[in-house]
Amino acid sequence: MNKITLKGFNEEIIHEVLNNGLEVFLLPNNKVLNYYATFCTKFGSSVEKYKLGNKTVTLPHGVAHFLEHLTFHMEDGSDASLKFASYGVKSNAYTSYKVTCYEVFGFDHFNEALNDLLDMVQIPYYTEELVENEKGIICEEVKMYEDSPGSILSRNINTSLFKNEPRIHLVTGECEDVNNTTLEDIMNAYNTFYNPANMFIIITGNFNPTEALAIIEKNQSKKDFKSIDNVKVIEQKEPVTVVNKYKEVDANIKIDKVAVSLKLDKKKFQSLNISKVELNNYISIILNSLFGRTSIFKDILVRGNIITDGPSYGKSNLKDVITITITAETPYKEEYLKLLNETLDNIDISEEDFNRKRKCMISSAIQSFDDIEEVNYLIMLDILEFDHLIADDYDIINNLKYETAKKIAKLLRTNNRSTVILKTKEN
Repeated sequence: MNKITLKGFNEEIIHEVLNNGLEVFLLPNNKVLNYYATFCTKFGSSVEKYKLGNKTVTLPHGVAHFLEHLTFHMEDGSDASLKFASYGVKSNAYTSYKVTCYEVFGFDHFNEALNDLLDMVQIPYYTEELVENEKGIICEEVKMYEDSPGSILSRNINTSLFKNEPRIHLVTGECEDVNNTTLEDIMNAYNTFYNPANMFIIITGNFNPTEALAIIEKNQSKKDFKSIDNVKVIEQKEPVTVVNKYKEVDANIKIDKVAVSLKLDKKKFQSLNISKVELNNYISIILNSLFGRTSIFKDILVRGNIITDGPSYGKSNLKDVITITITAETPYKEEYLKLLNETLDNIDISEEDFNRKRKCMISSAIQSFDDIEEVNYLIMLDILEFDHLIADDYDIINNLKYETAKKIAKLLRTNNRSTVILKTKEN
């Protein structure tokens, strides 16, 4: 078995690429009693159009999520989640912009759970009747998101930031998209993107890695898959400028929610001559310093009773741009925005803060290995963000330079911002 040593963390991940292209990542942990397995395809809601040879295929919005729903249907009419539950294993699935993952979580019956997970995803049972029956269920889910304040805010952040990026659409698609989805759409997406060469499985927790690999190899040896070498996802170029500078949306909430987003051209960071991983870590450290739990900014907001929740922050690394969003719940939006925009106008980091947050990042990474779900997710992020597992993250973080962090902090200063306010209807 091939082992990837995670330098500085005293951990080893077993990594294999099977003959059919499926990547396997195994991280055993005998300090816990349970195991957690995720079987993922690099196919999310952001894939809307692709070329297959000389043929261009356009998918309705939400097809990835539709597929997730259908995959739990078994040929005998049963629900796969009930089968897992019958031997004490929890199962679930989720779809994001970049990925669709199917997961199982259990204490025993490892062999059955792993085999059934692989078979559920790779032996599909999709019919026109199932597609039609599932439309109503998915539309109910769409309506739930349309009524959720968090979803409304997220949707308006994306439509204010982006012009062409698929994130302007719901992961589920609208009900119109769902109702227009056909079995042909489902099969096109499945046959193209549910190929082992476009998938990976991650198992963390208490299990025998030799047994796990043997189960997977035996399972895969019984199945045949066509090559997908001639598939190319078609992406549109995203403009650097935001679509809306300011937007207010009425919502059924008691306290206003405020989101301020920055949209940054990735080209402005090229002169630094650093890797994507390094840039990601630098920005994380700067954001933690500015808006984290121990930041001066949060202390001022809490002491002044300006916020009731937050601030929280997140970043997205897309093809053409990097976006950063800071969100908070506040009854005093004018004062909050004044303080936040002053901070964003003067983004900086002290050497003391930089060194402290860098050490905190290493500490958090070490602690993540004790949580089998978190470390599973972090492995997945490496695969999706960087297309491979980052084995030297400890050294990368340790070798980050304060002088470079100062330069990046200045590059994060921009007036290319979008403010979205989810306000109480009484206002």
